[in-house]
Amino acid sequence: MTTAIKTSHLPLNQPGFRLFDGPTSDVADATPGQIGVVGMPSDWTHSSRLGARFGPEALRKATTLLQSMRPQGASFNPDTGNRTVPAKNWLVDCGDAEITADDVDATTQAIAAMTEELSVSGAIPLALGGDHYNSYPACLGYSRGLARRAPGARFGYIQIDGHLDFSDRLGAWGKFNHATNARRISELPNVDVRNMVWIGISGWVDGGDLALIEKEGGRVFSAADVHSLGTVEVVRQALAHAMQDCDELYLSIDIDAMDAGYLPGTGSVVHSGITPRQYYELLDGFAEAPLGGLDIDEVSPPLDPSERTEIIAAEMLFRVLHRFRTRPVAEK
Repeated sequence: MTTAIKTSHLPLNQPGFRLFDGPTSDVADATPGQIGVVGMPSDWTHSSRLGARFGPEALRKATTLLQSMRPQGASFNPDTGNRTVPAKNWLVDCGDAEITADDVDATTQAIAAMTEELSVSGAIPLALGGDHYNSYPACLGYSRGLARRAPGARFGYIQIDGHLDFSDRLGAWGKFNHATNARRISELPNVDVRNMVWIGISGWVDGGDLALIEKEGGRVFSAADVHSLGTVEVVRQALAHAMQDCDELYLSIDIDAMDAGYLPGTGSVVHSGITPRQYYELLDGFAEAPLGGLDIDEVSPPLDPSERTEIIAAEMLFRVLHRFRTRPVAEK
């Protein structure tokens, strides 16, 4: 990979909808404590069912719809006891990164440049995929930004996913694709495999990848573990593992950890995965962690004409971001 793109002001490439109807902003204008949204409309690094390049726009539209159905003032969740009051300017939508379909490196650096700028400013990058490879450039930029903002700081990593994504290579796609993103993240200088956790793994995985994760101290919770241990205990153990000697948490949300019977609009479906309620409860727990960055991936609208996939994914974002909606952000 080439060196980071250095820029002080990135052009805004804004689609028609904005996540949660948030205001638009350039990445250079984000402020500490804000959520800065970056779209990653690319699925050129997926090896089978395409369509996730339409995910960022579908998520923006779905959150706009979800926002319109929420009470305009305070709202209350009887499941969690959380009371949410909309916070002014808590989130800004910075538009989409420039995608170069025939150049994975250029696309990687364009995404990383945006999330790096957000991280340096003290904002929290939220990257919208796209296939799951895109979590690597999103985390790459966050990692670079953290190194500039807080030299010596380290981050823990949690990936909710039906798959490990820890291969070193995948056939003709080589080292940079949706099956290698977690391996590439593990190679960043301010994270270690012993602070990496996978949750929701379902079905067959590469035994060599799993053995390497376990040898290097990573932790894997299968979908069956979530069913048997319960979400509260999984969250407790996952955070204890990921955050040991770490300052912040990076969270990667692949929607395909959910059983495809609930959520079919994704590129790599799994069966006997976790349920929507379990997924929401996991995100409720991780919402209280010291999040430094996060991404959500694999929403593929063409594969689910009912649109329920993006609506469920929008609710996932609402759950994991709820605490940011309850606190004011410093005015500029």
